[in-house]
Amino acid sequence: MNRIGIIGSGAVAQTLGAGFIKHGYQVMLGTRDKTKLADWQKSSGANAQIGTFAETAKFGDIIVLAVKGNIAKDVLGLIGQKYDR
Repeated sequence: MNRIGIIGSGAVAQTLGAGFIKHGYQVMLGTRDKTKLADWQKSSGANAQIGTFAETAKFGDIIVLAVKGNIAKDVLGLIGQKYDR
């Protein structure tokens, strides 16, 4: 269990991702806009990846939901439409 998928791209998701990477995990942050996370990926190193919500859900051995509460249901719905593990 060394791959963490974090659904979200805001400050909380980026901070969690950086912390997991610091402890040796491979991390993918899921977002609607991959360009938003280019700087995070560059500064976080080789263990940092960016994907869609569905790609991130497939990637992680552990999945963390790190989005605003008012959009959580919509984001989970987007994953459910495309998620086929």
